[in-house]
Amino acid sequence: MNGVGQTESTRLCYNALMKKWLLLSIVAFIALMAMMFGFSPSNIGPLGILLFFTTCYVLFLGLAVICCRLFFILKAKWRGEQAANLNRRGLYYGAAIALAPLLLLMMGSIGGIAIFEVILVVLLEILLCFLVSHSRL
Repeated sequence: MNGVGQTESTRLCYNALMKKWLLLSIVAFIALMAMMFGFSPSNIGPLGILLFFTTCYVLFLGLAVICCRLFFILKAKWRGEQAANLNRRGLYYGAAIALAPLLLLMMGSIGGIAIFEVILVVLLEILLCFLVSHSRL
């Protein structure tokens, strides 16, 4: 198979994966809206709150994976290279980045967010992205 065929099949695979993450994010967003407008935190109980935060993470994960993959594609085009390992790199970086809004949401629900907490979350994100970048993908 020549390089053109591989590039076309990679593009088709990439488009299918992007659609899956986009669909997952849309479903998570609809579920979150249904939970927010249909229930109150006192009525839903601890398992409902766990489900809410899990659904938030799924939504943020889908959005982060899509953004990371687009970033890696644009970075490869800017450098004139071929984008490699988009699936794994996008998922690993997305999993690390998706924690930030969830952590801030959890901190806000407990007692409020101050600048110190935001700095800690940023430092944690820098550490997680450093660990992902130095892992074997």
